[in-house]
Amino acid sequence: MARAADGVGPSAIDALWLFTLQRIMGRASHEVKGALNGISVNLEVVRSRSEKPDVPAQAVTKFANAAVDQLDALIAMTEAVLALARALREPVELGLLVGRFGALLVPAARADGRSLVLDDSLNELGVTSARPDAVRLAIGGCLLAAIEQSTAVRCTARATAAVSAPSMRIDGSDGDALVVDAELVAAAAGAGVQIVAEASALFISFPR
Repeated sequence: MARAADGVGPSAIDALWLFTLQRIMGRASHEVKGALNGISVNLEVVRSRSEKPDVPAQAVTKFANAAVDQLDALIAMTEAVLALARALREPVELGLLVGRFGALLVPAARADGRSLVLDDSLNELGVTSARPDAVRLAIGGCLLAAIEQSTAVRCTARATAAVSAPSMRIDGSDGDALVVDAELVAAAAGAGVQIVAEASALFISFPR
């Protein structure tokens, strides 16, 4: 049920989030399939070689380790999908939520020859009282816009003595302004989440 005091109903945010999630998954799906295929191939090598009694353990070690690494990546991506697809709890843990997006968008950006770096400072953002659906939309929409428009993106927590609210900065490397859909910005603002574009960076501020 919508909270009238928020100034924006859930329908606009829900529609924008569905579109954003579809775009995120469109980028991440190839990496999910790639991890599954890699696990399958490496485990098949381990299985076939381990059936031969004269094959030393060292002959399968690197394939087993590769399968483990790919499984870890797949688990992280799967947990991110499950977390982002269901309703978030209040208050929202900002660092945890950013990490969920990172599990999907970091490998997706890498596959496109781009990069997305999430600074450790994001873990210190804490929580926000803003509506979870608006927070999710703002972070996901801005990160997606950034990796689509810049070849190298870095996301950091932005905290100064003059800024009491938790906020994050998304920098692009190409020098051009990063553009976010105006409808997304307006919907987020209606729920108290401010998105501001300055030069080649985006700033997202959340109410404490």
